[in-house]
Amino acid sequence: MKKHLAIPLFKAILLLFVLVTYSCKTPEPRKPISRTTSSTTELSIENNKQIYAAEEAAIEKVIAGLDQKFERSTYGFYYSFTQKDSLKGKTPAFGDRVTFEYNVIALNGDTIYSKDELSPITKSMEQEYGIFRGMRDALKLMQTGEEATFYFPSYTGYGYYGDQNRIGTNVPFKSDVKLLGINIEE
Repeated sequence: MKKHLAIPLFKAILLLFVLVTYSCKTPEPRKPISRTTSSTTELSIENNKQIYAAEEAAIEKVIAGLDQKFERSTYGFYYSFTQKDSLKGKTPAFGDRVTFEYNVIALNGDTIYSKDELSPITKSMEQEYGIFRGMRDALKLMQTGEEATFYFPSYTGYGYYGDQNRIGTNVPFKSDVKLLGINIEE
């Protein structure tokens, strides 16, 4: 009868030893399945440089055939005033609300959005929704009553995502803008 007790006791001690041994291990973090490399980033950078160069060339080709003289802004877009105030006046600044009208025209001349569809619009200069980055920077160059034509590369316009409606991926465009008023926020 002692032999029969020894086997279950031995199994119980062995089971207890196994449980204690494996339960005391600290969990090891899993290794990542795939590692990202800088080659993907470098490829993306190179692709964006090519897109930017192609857009710049397309814009420069269009404005070369025009009678207007265009300047390149430090923000990356091209502009020419069609109506400019000869006196230096107030230009919009951060915190101001501006009222303006504008259109969006493809480089081939097709109207994407007319002024009637978009204007007039009143927005705060720092408000992200409703004014794309290039337009906020363009308005900072203008005084009330001035009109200008702008050519925006896609990275200053609607970028990679477009406007999710009529403007597609990486589309440069022209915009005729008139600043109707500046309401200074205090």
